[in-house]
Amino acid sequence: MAAANKLSVGVIGCANIAKKNCVAASTPFASCSITAVSSRSDDKAREFVNEVFSGIEQRPTHIFSGSDAYNKLLESKESCDAVYIPLPTKLHEAYVGSALRNKKHVLLEKPVAVSAQSYRDMLSIASQQGKFLMDGTMYVHQTRTKHIVKAIPNANRIHFNFTFEGDEDFFKNNVRVKKEGDFMGCIGDLAWYCVRMGLLVFSDLNADALRQGLVKEVQVVNCELNDEGVPIDADCMVYFSDKRVLSIHCSFKHPLNQTVNIFGTGSEYTATITDVILPRKGEHLEISLSKQYLIGYDQICCQEGKVLPASNAHVQEVCMWHNFAKWAQKIDEESSQAAADVENEKWWGGSSDEVKAANDIASYSLHTQIVLDGLMESIQKGGVRIQL
Repeated sequence: MAAANKLSVGVIGCANIAKKNCVAASTPFASCSITAVSSRSDDKAREFVNEVFSGIEQRPTHIFSGSDAYNKLLESKESCDAVYIPLPTKLHEAYVGSALRNKKHVLLEKPVAVSAQSYRDMLSIASQQGKFLMDGTMYVHQTRTKHIVKAIPNANRIHFNFTFEGDEDFFKNNVRVKKEGDFMGCIGDLAWYCVRMGLLVFSDLNADALRQGLVKEVQVVNCELNDEGVPIDADCMVYFSDKRVLSIHCSFKHPLNQTVNIFGTGSEYTATITDVILPRKGEHLEISLSKQYLIGYDQICCQEGKVLPASNAHVQEVCMWHNFAKWAQKIDEESSQAAADVENEKWWGGSSDEVKAANDIASYSLHTQIVLDGLMESIQKGGVRIQL
């Protein structure tokens, strides 16, 4: 750990998404410190540091550049205790494995792997090395998310739109539309968040429900691929136990929309959140509850509603880093003292709430990837239902 019990973190690659996460990791509540940066281009590494850390007191003290920059950082014992990896999906397994074997905790951008089996292999290495592996889905760490999960009793339907409109440069150059980059396209980039919300709500925040087979089937009912065969627009169905359903529209071709609606049989209200992935700024975030009814011989519709506030004292990226540092520290303290149980998705041994939370979030990551694998298989097979 770095000074004052902060987790020292190195960044593998200077991707755009790394900028906001480096700023978030550098806030006091995050309990982290960015101590190393790596890029194959020395100019890019130094430009990244000068831009991102211009107003931050503590700047990275280690800058690695050149064709072997990533490996040099990973093999460096003094530069950091953990790494953040925002690289294209196809590079994850190699660099995650190297990081873990070099005794570094890993925060990994989503989608986490090219397949669920690949992620299982990464988690097995993390278990063997006694190091934490966590995905970078930021909203799950926000206080509001727990309130969203509990907002509608007996929830059995979720509809999630997550879209944005890419420009010409995006469709020509962005890694998210490249077969050799993030080949899952809008499924991996956008549906990942939607699937995670479905897992959270329908498991009622109980990871054991995932491990017992919560998701039954998946299907992509409509999909558009680009010239490289990468999904850029898709409508997906995820079928859960007890006839619960998550429907998803994810797209790089429509205006920004990040709205989730949650319904429940017998529930008086419907929950709507319109900023669920990238929330608005303010001290509080909102969950809107509404109900409709008819009057005047069923000719006129009336609507009533109320708002549930949730604290936004720390933005979700800061909360994510805070939890990552806290859970990594507990795994360092406890995993060598207690046996793991990989077959039952208990990758790190220990009795504390922090180690339990670490195992649970790893299960949510794995099962999100399992659903994505099924969706991609449905696309490849012409839109058929895939049993999981």
